Amino acid sequence: MLNPDFAIFDDNMFVQLRATLRDITPPDGLDELNLTIGEPQLPAPAMLSDIIATHSDKWHSYPKADGDAPFRADVKHYIGTRFGDKASQLIDCDNHIVPVVGTREPLHMLGQMVRGAKPNSAALIPNPFYHAWRAGALGAGGDIVMLNATARTGYLPDLETLDDALLDRTTIFYICSPSNPHGAYASAEYLTRLLKLARKHNFLLLSDECYSDVWRGAPPVGALEVAAALGDGLSHLIVLNSLSKRSNAAGLRAGFLAGDADVIALYKKLVANGAALLPTPLLRAAGALYRDEDHATTIRQHYQASFAIAKQYLPTLGDSIDIGGGFFLWLAVDDDVAFAKRAYQEQGLRIMPGRFMAVTTDDGNPGAGYVRVALVHPHDTIHEAMRRLAILYNNESAKAS
Repeated sequence: MLNPDFAIFDDNMFVQLRATLRDITPPDGLDELNLTIGEPQLPAPAMLSDIIATHSDKWHSYPKADGDAPFRADVKHYIGTRFGDKASQLIDCDNHIVPVVGTREPLHMLGQMVRGAKPNSAALIPNPFYHAWRAGALGAGGDIVMLNATARTGYLPDLETLDDALLDRTTIFYICSPSNPHGAYASAEYLTRLLKLARKHNFLLLSDECYSDVWRGAPPVGALEVAAALGDGLSHLIVLNSLSKRSNAAGLRAGFLAGDADVIALYKKLVANGAALLPTPLLRAAGALYRDEDHATTIRQHYQASFAIAKQYLPTLGDSIDIGGGFFLWLAVDDDVAFAKRAYQEQGLRIMPGRFMAVTTDDGNPGAGYVRVALVHPHDTIHEAMRRLAILYNNESAKAS
């Protein structure tokens, strides 16, 4: 009676982790610290509640698939501020922007939108992967092709290994910059190459930029900047963005899609016929957050300090501890599952084995030998977590020597 393809979800990384730690008891006297999930633990900006309250008279109205003109203008303003005037000039507010309830739902639904577009189709996703990318690839039908992202490839899929036969049957290609879990940036040259491939081989390039405002040093380039520089409009490109990380507002479930007008038009039809829509009070709050840079700068500075704390406790790792963006540590260990078990049993730390975030391919599992650690807490908690992690990491290094 049920779809057997959905068995693919049984290996969700959190399901695997719960099973791995089920029979392990953390030590008495230590508070358990959960460092597994990319959920900001700091409060959202105060303006969020205030704006929702101000517009509470709009709760009676049904939300619209395309939101409303003020929200789309807010998004265009953000694009211009973050990615430059040329990127903003590409955007027609009525045809290139649509609000979304976070990025997880559209990541999934965009896969369904390309289903049946090509015979013997393929959907391409980085490996390790975010679970919603694979759900979208499943929705696209056809083959799910995992592209290993390793230190050797700059933690991004190696475009040079993709042959024309595979690209010709590709319907959708998921990319994330800064990457999850590593935090690696896709360069302008990389994104330009990828967008050109999308247009040459007629597939949808889906750029997940939910970490685009969480960076150290220089900000990562965005796909809209690349499209503007390329000068051929927005065809074959969709960019996703949300306020979950930028504004500590994961519970708001607000963001946007921007890009190819034909894709945006079809997406509006799809959600109008059976998906969640963003209510007007939440549109007003989301638009205000996209226009406000002060809180985003404060949040970014918090994560900068968090990585500085991690370096303080793990000095032997040097610059490898911080690749550039996002808020995860991606730490090399001898055995990621064994290390995660010890972290919980000896120090009360819940951390994610890298192999649970990936699948094994002919070239191995690119997450094996790494653990992901989320630096999403207040700094006093980060200090305590890094103190405990350093004990484990230094002990492992001593064993190896």
